[in-house]
Amino acid sequence: MNIIGIHDGHNCGATLVKDGVVVASVCEERLSRRKNEVGYPKLSIDDVMRLGGVVADEIDVVVFASLFMHLPEFLLDITPWYRVGIEDQKRNASVTDSYKKQIFDTRKKERILDVCSHLDIDESIVSFVEHHTAHLAAAYYTAPIQNNESILGLTCDGAGDGISATVSICKGVKIDRIAATDRHASLGKIFSRVTMMMGMKPWEHEYKLMGLAPYADPKRTEIAIKALKKLLYVDKENLVFKQKGELSTNYIYDYLNESFKEVRFDVTAAAVQKFTEDLLIDWVRAAIKKTGIRRLVCGGGVFMNVKANMLIAQLPEVESIYIMPSGGDESLSIGAALHYYYQSNNQENFTPSRLNHLYLGGSITDEDETIKLLKKDNANIEISCPTDIDRKVAELLSEGMVVARCSGPMEWGARSLGNRSILSSAENYSRVDYINNMIKVRDFWMPFAPSIREESASRYFDDLKNLKPWFMTLGYPVIEEHYNDLMAASHPRDRTIRPQVVTKEANPNYHSLISHFESITGRGVILNTSFNLHGEPIVYSAKDAVRVFLKSGLNYLALDNYLLKKI
Repeated sequence: MNIIGIHDGHNCGATLVKDGVVVASVCEERLSRRKNEVGYPKLSIDDVMRLGGVVADEIDVVVFASLFMHLPEFLLDITPWYRVGIEDQKRNASVTDSYKKQIFDTRKKERILDVCSHLDIDESIVSFVEHHTAHLAAAYYTAPIQNNESILGLTCDGAGDGISATVSICKGVKIDRIAATDRHASLGKIFSRVTMMMGMKPWEHEYKLMGLAPYADPKRTEIAIKALKKLLYVDKENLVFKQKGELSTNYIYDYLNESFKEVRFDVTAAAVQKFTEDLLIDWVRAAIKKTGIRRLVCGGGVFMNVKANMLIAQLPEVESIYIMPSGGDESLSIGAALHYYYQSNNQENFTPSRLNHLYLGGSITDEDETIKLLKKDNANIEISCPTDIDRKVAELLSEGMVVARCSGPMEWGARSLGNRSILSSAENYSRVDYINNMIKVRDFWMPFAPSIREESASRYFDDLKNLKPWFMTLGYPVIEEHYNDLMAASHPRDRTIRPQVVTKEANPNYHSLISHFESITGRGVILNTSFNLHGEPIVYSAKDAVRVFLKSGLNYLALDNYLLKKI
């Protein structure tokens, strides 16, 4: 069975699932070159079909994530409807249900027309999956779980299809939802609106607040949190978040602006981060207590918060936790396709579609042509083809160089995992300033992340519950004894990391590179950040890679088997 999963909202993309296996998944931004692309993902659909060797006539089902999706122009500029207050709440409450249904029906027809006209397929094979069902399906059906064990499934985000959080009991192919939080009591919306209030982009820059939070004074933070506690609390009996008073979290911008107008920027960030952590912990504990289930899978954008994830994982009540890699809306196309597959194949012996790696995009195919053009037009570029490119990169890193790497299939999701990465030795903190100033133009407080060879992971952090953090979904305190090995790839304030543990099975070439680096330096860890310019998507093709190389302060680019050096 060939299933195409589609997400046509913010950070849209497509996924191809063949007989329950995720064959390919691509975010539209990588192809359009517009960050967090919005709308129907035509380029991604074409790409995953190409990668999977599938033509339109061979597609059995197309599944849209979310029962309702706003028009692209509405999602492109969310500022007007984020900056609303109590008066807007009163006006919107008067909109009739019949008018809402009319809009819903119209958009559904438009979405069906989009895919049918694109692929020339019959609308009878087009289906829809509810937003939070897709979030949980992406997490649950890809988790490293055993057949027929009960799992506690949690989703939390801004909102989708009128819901902002869910609690479910999962077993076999079945997902039974036992609680759902209304969109008006959204923890994710509070975080996003604080992000916008601080002059950053909501739905994109929330991670900046997470990175800034550790710098704040804890006493000032506790005072600032009081304003947020007036908005939302956890109903532990019903396992939902609930608003306090009449103010919906959709309409809190004016309240936040007034409450935090004399609060320091770092304290504001710390307040919303601590508030989010506290409510998530209360919610998780209540769900475990009520269900008795201690093994968790989690999806939705709020679970992109690695610091909150770290604290949840540390709870004594939690036996294990699996966070959907890049669990924001980019994961919806995966969840939609997998949900349809498992619900239409009621298997007695359930086998999850485990994601042992995220290299779900295409390999670079235009490197040779790109190299020819470079040789012709750029006399200042030295091009070589080392016998062992991974060893050569490791040697350059050991000498203090910064090297961009574009090799093999592209990783899916928001985080680079070695194949579309900028790499550096992690023990020299001066590399942070160099990468920020010459390449990334990042905010000074934002940390980088480490890629750690699996065999060396226990030297740098304690994975006491064997959670296998392969995809940078969890934070960990650094083992102090070896902090100097990765100081440039940790948070300098609280000395935590969000590691990518690199296995030989998932990425043999990248594993080999780090192994060579360790044999030279004795350190089995390197700094890894995404290969892109500030505000742009991560590179996909050789053409993308060379463009960023030429426009940045990078001096080295490992392009598949070629090494490019500026002279």
